Amino acid sequence: MSEIHIAGRVVINLWRILRHEVTLNVYTFENVAYHVLHQREPLFSFKQLSTWYKQPAHKNRWRVIEFYLTRVNGNLAIMKQLDLIGQTSEFARVFGIEFYHVLSRGSQYRVESMMLRIAKPMSLIAVSPSVQQRAQQKAPECIPLTLEPQSRFYSNPVIVLDFQSLYPSIMIAYNYCFSTCLGRVENLAHAHEGMFDFGCTSLGIDPKQLKDLRNDITISPNGVVFVKSKVRRGILPIMVQDILNTRIMVKKSMKLNKEDKALERLLHARQLGLKLIANVTYGYTSASFSGRMPCIEVGDSIVRKARETLERAISLVENTKKWGAEVVYGDTDSLFILLKGRSKEDAFRIGQEMCDAVTNDNPKPIKLKFEKVYLPCVLQTKKRYVGFMYETPDQKEPVFDAKGIETVRRDTCTAVSKILERSIKILFTSRDISAVRNYVQSQCKKLIDGRANIQDCIFAKEYRGMAGYKPGACVPALEIARKNLVVDRRSEPRVGERVPYLIVYGPPGLPLIQLVRKPDIFLSDPSMRLNATYYITKQILPPLNRIFALLGVDVFKWYQDMPRSTKVAPVAPVNVAQKKGMISQYFSTMNCAICEELTKNNVCDACRRDPQNVVTTLNTKISKWERAFNSISQICASCQGVPQDNQNCTSLDCPLLFRLHRGKQDMVKAEQYREFIAKLF
Repeated sequence: MSEIHIAGRVVINLWRILRHEVTLNVYTFENVAYHVLHQREPLFSFKQLSTWYKQPAHKNRWRVIEFYLTRVNGNLAIMKQLDLIGQTSEFARVFGIEFYHVLSRGSQYRVESMMLRIAKPMSLIAVSPSVQQRAQQKAPECIPLTLEPQSRFYSNPVIVLDFQSLYPSIMIAYNYCFSTCLGRVENLAHAHEGMFDFGCTSLGIDPKQLKDLRNDITISPNGVVFVKSKVRRGILPIMVQDILNTRIMVKKSMKLNKEDKALERLLHARQLGLKLIANVTYGYTSASFSGRMPCIEVGDSIVRKARETLERAISLVENTKKWGAEVVYGDTDSLFILLKGRSKEDAFRIGQEMCDAVTNDNPKPIKLKFEKVYLPCVLQTKKRYVGFMYETPDQKEPVFDAKGIETVRRDTCTAVSKILERSIKILFTSRDISAVRNYVQSQCKKLIDGRANIQDCIFAKEYRGMAGYKPGACVPALEIARKNLVVDRRSEPRVGERVPYLIVYGPPGLPLIQLVRKPDIFLSDPSMRLNATYYITKQILPPLNRIFALLGVDVFKWYQDMPRSTKVAPVAPVNVAQKKGMISQYFSTMNCAICEELTKNNVCDACRRDPQNVVTTLNTKISKWERAFNSISQICASCQGVPQDNQNCTSLDCPLLFRLHRGKQDMVKAEQYREFIAKLF
């Protein structure tokens, strides 16, 4: 967890913990503080902090002290807000392990801690197979059932049903455990010959004892024999049953103690720990590569029985004529069921009937739960779907719910998720493809014209360290790290850190990796422009096309039908060396400030004939820009606690930084327009 070790002290690396606790694009202090504490914090460069600290008059030294005190107190506030200490303490109590081991050890350690506490009173000990024994055991044969979805747009209700804790429930219902498994049927036929392979070790059973148990066994679908609970109750079923029962009691206590926030938070941490341990118990039995005590017979039996349970549920749903249902997708423990021509109210009623029927068809505690209704929705591929979600019959406004698509993924920029989500919402609410097309084209035009929010165009990818890449690898995070090292040998990102970058225009034929720029470099160089062509054709349109191609729409044709003029605002003059080779010199045009027509000057010849209109329009724009820039500057100054003309914040996580950058560009345009007005008269 941390590179610092102090005897008698637990040293917590908060940054690494937050990477698992909070889902963010970038894990800087400023971004975490905003999303967890809901407050903005300024960021100053080391150079600026050193300048303040070394000033002879020491009048700004307090700013440095305050800067670091804010971060120290902020870290403590983040830990308190997320209840990291309380939650970790409760996990340690529930699992029966040390506080630090909750943070540093994996799930197998937790399962084994609870399992051995149950096994010891029974005079049972765990097997300790060697690495060679683990490597020699048979490979897994069973995989969870994942149906290929019927990929299309569904305007009728789609019910989502989910088995409650399916794998733990199967362990309890069928008594699947290390201590109850007799081995495979084919091996038991030769039990009289002696020992046979079992998991990582071997097992021997007396044929006479096997004959006595012939009426007290169950056989899993993949041919593995287990004794029934009346002969011996398995350790894993006992453990999982206790976990699930305890969690139910804890959740009931939470409902009774909602007024006591401290107790409610403690109980929440406790039930979360119980939930986590129940969900990973199956993984302990089937971790054949790096497992502590894997047994492929037990692990495969659980998976195969779960697969059979899901298949029987699908058969029951589709063969019950009164429901008129069709299973369009299934994944491990969930069902997506289409009800053609039914209303939302019918979907809730029929869904509950299905849950009751499937639950009654299985032994306790296997239970099918009604989860939600999608109306409408799109099933794209396996584990990728999106829809308007209703969880109760009286819910009026739906909730946008997406799984696996770019709206919830972090491997692209924010602009992609925003445009995709908005496009899908327009489709679901209006059912009008032309409205979606108009919206997408307007967003593409914003990018082409340079009016897009720069912050939405920032990518952030994890850095794996210099040794984590092959020689010659062209990876943006690695390229940024190399450029950082040229400037400062200590500025290499940490392993696992998400490195932000942008894609800019460059000379024709330049490789894409050489168009990668840090956001702060982009802001400091007015000659750079976002590579709108790359963002549109490689990032925004492909995910849109994957969704709308299911409706027979070619999204790329929407882009091809757009006019190809580029609106480029004049920027501050830069030296010739900086401008040399920029693609904007070859492929950009100017637009008239009055009528938006193409021209090589600020104002076209037609508009020049009406100077009064020119002056009024330009002065209105100048006044609007100045008011906006002044407002943003005041907000930044109040956040930093500095005068309005002395702002040094460099936080890339604050949207005002990019608005301030655009405001400065507007001020440059305003000065150019003033000069033009002066020359006009």
